[in-house]
Amino acid sequence: MGNLPLVTFAFVSVLGMAVPGPDVVLAITNGSRYGFRRAFLGMAGVVLSDFVLISIVALGFGALLLASEFYLSALRMFGAGYLLFVAIGTLRTASRPSFNPNFPETRHSAKALIGRCFLVAVTNPAAWLLFPAILPHFVRVDEPIAIQYGILAIIAALADVFVLTFYAALGARAARLLAGPNAVWIDRFYGIALLGLSSTLILQSLGHLR
Repeated sequence: MGNLPLVTFAFVSVLGMAVPGPDVVLAITNGSRYGFRRAFLGMAGVVLSDFVLISIVALGFGALLLASEFYLSALRMFGAGYLLFVAIGTLRTASRPSFNPNFPETRHSAKALIGRCFLVAVTNPAAWLLFPAILPHFVRVDEPIAIQYGILAIIAALADVFVLTFYAALGARAARLLAGPNAVWIDRFYGIALLGLSSTLILQSLGHLR
């Protein structure tokens, strides 16, 4: 595997994550509600999802899933349903202070935060469409396949952390600037954004299931 394909894949990964989606909105939300450090911790869930999805592609199941419109739509529906659950939860707690420096004392444990980020990332339809479509182009059949996919997974994970770190810092910064009564509007805005994303995914899934 040459340097140019690796650089190209890194660029594609950064570009794909930079486009606003469920992972980005959740990173901003976590940054605004719990602060940058806890939001950064939640990125472990996104990194774990990268390794899971790329492992699935490496084993050949990604192509099988793409070939089945029904199962791909069912995955979209599940992801959209969970995103809707997160959106409703965000809107229900929007009346609370956005930035919470006492995060460890709340009911949102680090394990729960990582788990939520993992579920949002691993059920993101964009990732299921992107990885099976582009990963094979960066793998050489005359070199160890497992090692190549492992390297690609590390690059994808680093790209996600790089982009999400920026968005999490943005959310934390916004919460500090809007501390006080106006801070609740941050959560409301992100809750509405998540609600819009989940609604769009649900409508798309229903259209494919027909």
